[in-house]
Amino acid sequence: MTVSDLHHAPIRLASRASKLALAQAEEVQGQLASATIVTFSTKGDEVLDRPLADIGGKGLFVKTLERAMLSGEADAAVHSGKDMETHYAEGTTIAAFLKRADRRDALIGPYARFDDLPPNAVIGTASVRRAAMIKSIRPDITTKLLRGNVNSRLKQLADGHYDAIILAMAGMERLGFHDQIHPIPEDVMLPAAAQGAIAIQTLDEDGSARRQTILDQLSGLNHSDTAIEVTAERALLDQLDGTCQTPIGASAYFADGYVRLTAQLLSPNGEQVFTTSDKAQASDADRLGRDLADQLLDMAGGRDFLDPQPR
Repeated sequence: MTVSDLHHAPIRLASRASKLALAQAEEVQGQLASATIVTFSTKGDEVLDRPLADIGGKGLFVKTLERAMLSGEADAAVHSGKDMETHYAEGTTIAAFLKRADRRDALIGPYARFDDLPPNAVIGTASVRRAAMIKSIRPDITTKLLRGNVNSRLKQLADGHYDAIILAMAGMERLGFHDQIHPIPEDVMLPAAAQGAIAIQTLDEDGSARRQTILDQLSGLNHSDTAIEVTAERALLDQLDGTCQTPIGASAYFADGYVRLTAQLLSPNGEQVFTTSDKAQASDADRLGRDLADQLLDMAGGRDFLDPQPR
């Protein structure tokens, strides 16, 4: 392959092999002049009988794809924004966030609202955020671990293992599911940081024309409003040092030059809920997220609140 061929070679996009991950990668591929998708299986996809927090956290979905980039098997990686921890592999950068899809959670099943669920209902979720928020709304409800791809989760619901399950609206829409999908208002269940946003991670520039071309093409896909919103939300997570064991909600909206962030911190049992909101100019999105994180910590009595050990 000549230098010219290498310069113009298709961008290799690393993706998890699930249908939802591939749908996201194909969305990115469709916006590039020339790109191929390379699929990988991650530990987060393979170990399904335990919560993510017990096997390494959400970052498990990301680390395999990062290794693929750093080893030269891929040029970039496509992630669900909410799966990306605030610290990622050295030598890489987030080149772009695509325009955000519906960020809300969805209650899936025959019941349209939490109030409609029968007493002592069982809801399937793998998220400590969702579980804590459910407990704060309906303490009688039992949350039961639900892992696997979207189709397997829907089958478990259909087989009667749960009265309802909760998944992200964005994923349902990207896969074309519409039956018994009930969006949950944000004032009932605040979404996870960066939920609904597709993140494109790539290698830092190294002085080569090839790397610069990739960076230029990928950064050209960035949706600035989404990037501003996600910057505020991820700064909040970073300041809280939030892990997937910490129930945290964050939702920012950018309009008229200002970004407004609403944030929530909960105890895992849902008995304690702290909420705050404020706005700032777009250029201060990072500071806004960190300031609100500090407010939440003050409200909760300090960093001891984040201790995941039983209290």
